[in-house]
Amino acid sequence: MTIRPLVLFALAASLFAASDHPVFQVDVPHPTADKPQSKVWYTGGSWWALLPRQSGPSLWQRTASGWKEHTAVTTALSGLPGRGDVWFDSDGVTAVVMSGHSYAVIRLRPHGTTWAPKVLARWEAASSRPVETSTIARDGRKRWWVSSTVSNRVLVWTSANGENWTGPTVIGDGLDEDDICAVTPIRGGVGVFWSNQAVEGVFFRVHRDQAAAGAWDPVETVEIGNRTADDHINAALTADGTLWVATKNSVDIVGKPQQVLRLRSATGHWRNIPYSILDKTYGPSRPVVVVAPDRKTVYYGHTIYNRSSRIQDRIEFGRIDLASPQSLETPEVVILPSPALHSRVNDITRAKAPLPADGPWLVLASDGEGRVYESDLRMLKAARH
Repeated sequence: MTIRPLVLFALAASLFAASDHPVFQVDVPHPTADKPQSKVWYTGGSWWALLPRQSGPSLWQRTASGWKEHTAVTTALSGLPGRGDVWFDSDGVTAVVMSGHSYAVIRLRPHGTTWAPKVLARWEAASSRPVETSTIARDGRKRWWVSSTVSNRVLVWTSANGENWTGPTVIGDGLDEDDICAVTPIRGGVGVFWSNQAVEGVFFRVHRDQAAAGAWDPVETVEIGNRTADDHINAALTADGTLWVATKNSVDIVGKPQQVLRLRSATGHWRNIPYSILDKTYGPSRPVVVVAPDRKTVYYGHTIYNRSSRIQDRIEFGRIDLASPQSLETPEVVILPSPALHSRVNDITRAKAPLPADGPWLVLASDGEGRVYESDLRMLKAARH
């Protein structure tokens, strides 16, 4: 079947006011980067964020009076790499933080009205150049997995307790220097998705829960050719076992789709759905996917670069009709900084877990001045009624 991509670059006629001012600020640029990472979680009626400062990771809480930094936790984490990917579950918050060649795994456990931090492990990656990013996930047997692309290879480390890590194990190689990967839970295990711009392909590899730590299934070719690969990856899992991966391609031609939604069924079958046509003025980039509280509804988001005036870059989100995923609803503008700020907003981050049923559906984004913006995606649901 030929799928006709929708034109999603035009400025949507918003049914609500987009967020136009930051909610807090840190002292490093683009603190909500990187593309595959999650830096926020929701628990106990509050949203929390682990964002980089010059000193290292910093902990923030969204309170009734605004976002508040937990400075004692920030001080305790001083000296660690600042940019991290967060996993939240019953054991607390476990995050991989990294910078350059250095990795650390940290854990935050609830402690009164804040969190008590502990460094679980540290290691260095043998690489001739800085490593771009890293992600963390936990499988159905509670085993931890960390993935990164290092020296043109896809590497994974694994641990049963978060403290003693094996690896790295090479599960893919021959990548371009610009490529990245992301580890994500799937039904019955975890998978690693990566781009390979050297061969114009995107690939996936599965580790089953019951398999030995170093035993991985053969590589799955998601798509190859026609400049389908780029280093923009963001993944989420719905209740039916479908893996949703939002990606960008490298076609970069006006009038052609700029992004591709890649769906893997619970039985391992892939579908690729191109969307977001590139316009002369508007360029969609850095896509993400977010799962609603029912674990059945998916929202897609991205940055829209305004190439005629970058201070008018914006964040958009829309809903995906699961019965017909190729028919994406027209997205709404949810973050559009005031022109007076001269802000180039970018880098959406959202929780790995489904959005909460009892709280705001928050996503964050940021700019080069370290200013952080938020939006509540419940507005999208309300705007449809």
